[in-house]
Amino acid sequence: MASVPYQRLTATDASWLYIESSHEPQHVGSLSYLEGAPLRDASGRIAIDELRSSALRRLHRVPVLRQRLMFVPYGLGQPIWVDDDQFDIGYHIRLTAVPRPGADDQVHELMGQLQSLPLDRQRPLWEMWFVDGLQDDEVGLIIKSHHALGDGIATVDVALAFVDFEPDPPEEPPAPGWEPEPAPSASRLLLDSVAGQLVSPTVLAGAALRHPAHALSTATAAARAATSLFVRPTHAPWNVPVTTHRRWVSATVPLGPVRRVCDQQLVTINDVVLEACTGALRDYLFDHDEATDRTLRAVVPVSRRHDDEHEDTLGNKVSLIMIDLPVDEDDPLQRLERIHAAADELKGSDFADGAETIMTLAGEISVLAGPLARLGTRLIKMNVVITNVPGPPVPFYLRGARVLRAFPFVEVIDNAGLTIAVLSYDDRLFFGLTADRDVMVDLEVLAHGIETSATRLVEAVERSGRPVRS
Repeated sequence: MASVPYQRLTATDASWLYIESSHEPQHVGSLSYLEGAPLRDASGRIAIDELRSSALRRLHRVPVLRQRLMFVPYGLGQPIWVDDDQFDIGYHIRLTAVPRPGADDQVHELMGQLQSLPLDRQRPLWEMWFVDGLQDDEVGLIIKSHHALGDGIATVDVALAFVDFEPDPPEEPPAPGWEPEPAPSASRLLLDSVAGQLVSPTVLAGAALRHPAHALSTATAAARAATSLFVRPTHAPWNVPVTTHRRWVSATVPLGPVRRVCDQQLVTINDVVLEACTGALRDYLFDHDEATDRTLRAVVPVSRRHDDEHEDTLGNKVSLIMIDLPVDEDDPLQRLERIHAAADELKGSDFADGAETIMTLAGEISVLAGPLARLGTRLIKMNVVITNVPGPPVPFYLRGARVLRAFPFVEVIDNAGLTIAVLSYDDRLFFGLTADRDVMVDLEVLAHGIETSATRLVEAVERSGRPVRS
């Protein structure tokens, strides 16, 4: 079949559109704090027009930021990206403010409100909000981008398209001319999609016949993944239907002590992140008179992206693993050992391959892709989502303003009303916790607990003086 002049969403990318509902928007994002002075004009106001102009000169680096969705008639195929011939940079880059003194809790409140609102599917699926009024003359930057655009690593790459790794970079050359390509007609798109649907099963069947052993292995992995994904865990207080409103808070952990723990205990940074979250969740459950003689099941996204896949290869290239968090264990070193052992076992298994296969095959049946995606999110049994995204290890700058802190945001869904996202940047781990506003009214207690739990682990390792395992 001849190639078509537009980009079709993959089954995994489109699944985030199908999962989305009026009370479960499926975008990801971040809150960053920047130096204020370089972003202000002579009158002291944020130079929003200059910021928009600077962004326009860089949009060619990520073409999808000027594209909107076009859906196939009757749902017979995955949606496509088409150029937005009405693109308006003023809509996507906005200016707002919090009342002074602009303390963190005020910014957190604004963050929760803005992230509660879904993105407009008639426009490119991203927004940037500059926030004035912060203490210490800092400027906030809230970013929203739909999960259909990409996973956490892809989202970081989108942000990096707008920033520099030096405060005084060479002057940006004029942006290349941009003329939007016309969208295909609905009938052309429908014909292309139906043809693709006829070819796709044939291709899959042919591959299976040529490589039967690989096909059998893949099917077996998918079956094992399904068995684990759909086993019901014990209930947690936040495992309830969510509303349209979100609560968001942050936590910060220095990366230096975490690296020392990794070196001495022969574990990974992700192991330490999971242990810090486990300790905080144990304390939170105990303080709320909830049982701690059990484990909690965490869904942990795993990147399937190669090191050289970045800005020019956006999209979702992740799978899932399930790890039991030992909130029944009081000793942080023993918790760390149990988490590391569980993660190590999963690394040697084909669970991630199987989970990825399930998502891909569900999307191949396009007319059922939406119902299957929604059903899948309801069937996956989990207590919490914990996702760790590696960011740049060195500072970066936006029009000369240093990015001081950068916290991630990841959405919640029904019956999984808590996510903990982590971004490493500039020798620190930045945690962004999202919950339903009405379910976890004291979410900041859990955030503080993560910082406390990480400190306890570091102190326990320093006292032990040796690895807990040989």
